[in-house]
Amino acid sequence: MLLCKEDQGVIAIPQPSHAWLSGQLARAWGNEQFAAPTPRDEVCLAAEQHDIGWHGWETRPALDAETGLPQEFFKVPSKTHVALWREGVRRARAFGRYPALLVSLHADTIYSRYFDFEKASVEIAKSVRAFLDEQHRFQARMAASLLADPKICDQASADAIERNRVLIAALDWMSLEICRGVKKEVKIPDVRMARDQRTDLRLSPRNGNEIAVNPWPFREASLIVRAEGKRLTGRFSTQRNLQRALAKAEGVLVSAELRRV
Repeated sequence: MLLCKEDQGVIAIPQPSHAWLSGQLARAWGNEQFAAPTPRDEVCLAAEQHDIGWHGWETRPALDAETGLPQEFFKVPSKTHVALWREGVRRARAFGRYPALLVSLHADTIYSRYFDFEKASVEIAKSVRAFLDEQHRFQARMAASLLADPKICDQASADAIERNRVLIAALDWMSLEICRGVKKEVKIPDVRMARDQRTDLRLSPRNGNEIAVNPWPFREASLIVRAEGKRLTGRFSTQRNLQRALAKAEGVLVSAELRRV
């Protein structure tokens, strides 16, 4: 769950809906400066389903006692977080090797970027290391299997897989910022361009729901994307009250029009 703050309260957006927006970005990605996803279908599917492990959790999100609102994804306890990502990779395997590999690699990206082993308890650090070791073994098996498959081996080199890992990380970050609402300039670092160049993408608010993106990575001159959440107008003291409010809350589309500078 992530929260988009507004005057009336907040819009609670489930992780899978934010991932849906990532998939919309992926399908539109690619121009003379930025290489399109390859293999397109597999990469776009992985972008759209990278939070598939959160489906069950999002049907009953935990209450954040400090805010009286649904617990946001970055506050989920480590033990639960590991279980959700393990389940996500397991579910992604049903789509195929390439999407599952990219979902697993995205879990790797998340932990390398945000998890601090030095601050974690010995028990939690041990469980995260065990999870990552498990994922590394899985990734090696999937990569070897893809390289041995003549139908897709030319798109399964270490460089191709790394390019797609970096792309999904950028799409995820962009989607999170869009869902939250871009109120000031946001930098998406280390985005891979064509010919192995790298750049920072900058998202800047414009009039209404328009967001300027520079440099421009999409095929068309503008792009409308959306996710859906539920509007909550109060604070809640119990899990039961939160669940009742979510069950009754109106669905709300969160949309943005991305435009070339």
